[in-house]
Amino acid sequence: MTPGVPKTALCEWHAATAPYAIIVGVYNEGEKFTRQLAALQPYRGMGDLIVADGGSSDGVTSPEAIAGKARALIVNEDVQRGLSVQYRAALHYALTQGYAGVIMMDGNGKDGADAIPRFIEKLNQGYDFIQGSRFLPGGKHENTPPDRVLGIRFVFNPIMNAASGFCYTDGMNGFKAASRGFLTDRRVQPFRDIFVRYSLQYYFNYIAPRLGFRVTEIPVSRRYPADGTPYSKISGLGGRLGIMAELLAVVNGRYNP
Repeated sequence: MTPGVPKTALCEWHAATAPYAIIVGVYNEGEKFTRQLAALQPYRGMGDLIVADGGSSDGVTSPEAIAGKARALIVNEDVQRGLSVQYRAALHYALTQGYAGVIMMDGNGKDGADAIPRFIEKLNQGYDFIQGSRFLPGGKHENTPPDRVLGIRFVFNPIMNAASGFCYTDGMNGFKAASRGFLTDRRVQPFRDIFVRYSLQYYFNYIAPRLGFRVTEIPVSRRYPADGTPYSKISGLGGRLGIMAELLAVVNGRYNP
């Protein structure tokens, strides 16, 4: 095994057909993921779809359910569990397959797939890291919990912006893209076991501008359930404190190579 690349099971249905990969990180999202997978189908000509599953038990990410709807399914079988672990596996696969860049999005159905062409446009223009923002002009967000808006605008963004040197408006948003040049730069080194929960995503936001890569934001949409059903794996005081601890570790250089 390659150091820093988790143990996984791979199902692969076809060869690369696009210059970019769309990586969807998912874990037990049920029908939310099924609807998202359907919404992504019109964009498969722009990017090959790679499902990065954390080991779901709900059946919607089984090979039978995904066959014909994605290029590959990568299931985490490592002792480490977390979204950053899933992304490490999927990013390694994408790079070994020769993709020029990747688009990363959550698998809970909140991200608007219509932003994919805008991500690809920026990658084609030579940007190395592109952050999606619901708060930019042209962006949208619906039913966002007030505590989430306050946390992003008055806690996460100020800390990340001061440390990274880039003025993010929605740095906590999981809808992002990265170029091959950024991911393979020896100063970045994303394939390390230290990245487990959400730290890899925050690390990308932090390290890209600090190393002088071309960084930008684009407007995206993010819609939360209107009925108040659980909208995130981050819940309760413990979950929020965990996020804060990871953010502070990132901006204090703990994850630097």
